[in-house]
Amino acid sequence: MSLPVDLSGPHDKADSPHGMWIWLLLGWVGAAIGLACLHYRMRRGQSSLPSEVEEFLVAFEAELAAFPEVDYLGLLPGQFTGLLRVGGQETPVPLQGIYRQAQACPARLAVHLRQLIEEIKEVGLDHLEDHQFGSVAMSVLPQVRSRAWLAEQGHFGDGALVHRPLCDDLTVVYVIDDEHTMVFVCRAHLKQWGRTSDDVHSLSVSNLARLGGGEQLRQMTQAESVLVQTGDGYDAARVLLLDDFEGMLVAIPDRDTLWIGQDPEAGSAVKRPAKRLVALSTAAETMARSASHPVSEQVFRVRGGTLEPVNV
Repeated sequence: MSLPVDLSGPHDKADSPHGMWIWLLLGWVGAAIGLACLHYRMRRGQSSLPSEVEEFLVAFEAELAAFPEVDYLGLLPGQFTGLLRVGGQETPVPLQGIYRQAQACPARLAVHLRQLIEEIKEVGLDHLEDHQFGSVAMSVLPQVRSRAWLAEQGHFGDGALVHRPLCDDLTVVYVIDDEHTMVFVCRAHLKQWGRTSDDVHSLSVSNLARLGGGEQLRQMTQAESVLVQTGDGYDAARVLLLDDFEGMLVAIPDRDTLWIGQDPEAGSAVKRPAKRLVALSTAAETMARSASHPVSEQVFRVRGGTLEPVNV
């Protein structure tokens, strides 16, 4: 879903560009606060889960602390399915089975969890044959992540993620998006496929363009700002489709959010205080800090096919 903002119209006091920018930024800050509350509810789910399930999840997270290579990212919305990151790969794991086992014998939760982690690892690099290039080529898509996030995944060996720099703080990684999960493309995939990282990048951007969302970008010809939130997991990555948006401002606080707008000070003969840019930067920072998949708190300007941080 997109939320285009039309800043055209009569320039009276209520509808002046300055006033509309303020309303836009206030609205975005409000959305950020709403997203923070939603994320908290999704992450913890305390208000809607039975007490025995809450107790299980607390014990589940506590036992996971014994596995430093595993991160628990929370429950998927509306499902009793946990999202785990194991060895850099994000994997949804139905929790009904291990929950029933824990209910039957709480003392063996650690044993069952160890078996679960081992099973997840077994379907990783050892099963690359499941990702033959011809069968997954149309499912390879890009994601924009922070350099800090990439560093946490590791850079060495066949399990290192294939990536491409986008700017100083951001990088592009690639996933195989099938109906069950998203598997990050790693060096072992390139070896098996006989492809280069440039090949994967071109393919993924082409697939993204076909995926949709371009109609929101085209609305920039009628509005001075657009918020793209299709919910498909690739909204931030659509920044890679902005070749014709030279000089536009961009914010990508979350994997599922892309904001594009005109520079409010562009073309101004008098340099005024950048209050609106400060407000925009604050909104981006608020959203990034509350996001399920944060990308950047920074505001950027599209410059020469890349992103240039805007100093506020």
